[in-house]
Amino acid sequence: MQDNQSLDLKFEHAFDIRINFDRRWTTGAIHEGGPNHGYTSIGENSLVSGPRLSGKLVDYSGADWPVMRTDGVVELNAHYMIEADDGALIYIRNLGYVHGKLERPGKEAIGSYFRCTPYFRAPDGPHEWLNRTVIVGVGQRRPQIGPDGEPDHSIFRYYAVV
Repeated sequence: MQDNQSLDLKFEHAFDIRINFDRRWTTGAIHEGGPNHGYTSIGENSLVSGPRLSGKLVDYSGADWPVMRTDGVVELNAHYMIEADDGALIYIRNLGYVHGKLERPGKEAIGSYFRCTPYFRAPDGPHEWLNRTVIVGVGQRRPQIGPDGEPDHSIFRYYAVV
């Protein structure tokens, strides 16, 4: 009998990121009948916190270039920089999918399925584990509601596959 336990997926919480957004644009379809394209830039005061990584996003260091497909799926393609608490700069490329509608009474409908797979370029030292670890993320979009609401942002929770 073979050992199938080694095929079980195991993961642990690595860190969270709260991304505050600066601007959102939709450019529309490049070709008639094609998907819409967008641009969402990273704003200020975005935080990274967790058991394996803490710090902040470098203000205005990148953006997401989403593709809003005609089947209702949004393809995420974000690039930005993390500055760890120790000053290390870490590049992140985050790919993912958002789809489905989570209806919220009196509020904007948002995608209920929000999953991503980030890839990192970290310097040698305490953060190099990011360069060789599969990480998966779960996101939640939190648009600004009303003029006095929290600013437009998303929350990501990342898990290291061990």
